[in-house]
Amino acid sequence: MFRYKSIWLMAVLLCLLPMGSVAATLTGEAERAWIEEAGELVEAADSGKAPAVLFQRDVRASREALRELVRNADPEDRAHYQNMVLMVALLDAAAACHRGGVIVCPPDLMRQMRAQMARLRAQLASTG
Repeated sequence: MFRYKSIWLMAVLLCLLPMGSVAATLTGEAERAWIEEAGELVEAADSGKAPAVLFQRDVRASREALRELVRNADPEDRAHYQNMVLMVALLDAAAACHRGGVIVCPPDLMRQMRAQMARLRAQLASTG
């Protein structure tokens, strides 16, 4: 399941970003961590066993972490985050799909989330 501590660690790292190439490295690591955590959320949604309250909390934390990533990004590089923003929108939709206290997503939403995760992983591979 989604590790809430790593989101906080990522947020702390983003707040402490120095300028220059070290900042780019830390931002890249924060992006990688965010994408890995989003992948865990997709897997949790796909399992049909994720507790809705915990999943919704983790999606909110993920959204806030991405907001910090984008806020701290160079304005010229913000388009780079489009796939991540779309992933958050899909995760928000998944968080609304609960029945009996667990996340149960329609097949079409799961297909969209898997395809978006593939795009994110391809983007990650091409940049680092």
